[in-house]
Amino acid sequence: MPAIDTIPPVPDPAHAPPTRGVVLRRAAQLYDLLTPLMMFGQEGRANRRTAELLPLQPGGRVLDVGCATGALTRRLARRLDPARGGLALGLDASPDMVAVARRRSAALPCRFDIATAEALPYPDAVFDAVVSTFFLHHLDRADKLRALCEAWRVLKPGGPCLIADIDRPYNAFGRLTVATAEHLFHQPQIGENASGMLPELFAAAGFREVRCEGRFAGYISVFMMARALH
Repeated sequence: MPAIDTIPPVPDPAHAPPTRGVVLRRAAQLYDLLTPLMMFGQEGRANRRTAELLPLQPGGRVLDVGCATGALTRRLARRLDPARGGLALGLDASPDMVAVARRRSAALPCRFDIATAEALPYPDAVFDAVVSTFFLHHLDRADKLRALCEAWRVLKPGGPCLIADIDRPYNAFGRLTVATAEHLFHQPQIGENASGMLPELFAAAGFREVRCEGRFAGYISVFMMARALH
């Protein structure tokens, strides 16, 4: 049965769903132009590394949490076969971001839903894999954990989860970049990530076999983990 038939449709809400996290709305049209500059080109590197690491079958169902304009979702969708049930599903709380993602993904086995990571609108254990890049630093500690618990819930036992985000800086450039970003964007959530708390939260959410599979620019880590079989 095609995956799109096994994951219930999620109607668009009348308004952006409430969340305490940072929601990028007005920046949606310029996001893909500005982000490479603000991230010194590292977002693309982390997305490529995440996609390379993900063991995804042609008929797999993968959820991209905090998908923004859907760049990673599209990259993953190109590896999927819709005739075999393959589906890349991107989720974001910003209707503006989702609108851009939908326009750019019409010919691919993608779907984009408007909802929050802290309350995913999907059944338990329905996805073969879950990914998220540069999203968790938009949430405070409590909501980071809620989002990770939700990712664990919708992931099939044994399924992989890959997270790429700001982590504890490991050189002078990384420390400077993180401090500047936290001050410039007035986001204490960035400092939370930079304290090195992510592995602790992964474990608290129930993930096992957590390991770092890549580090970039002095402050970005790519983590791979799994939902245990039992």
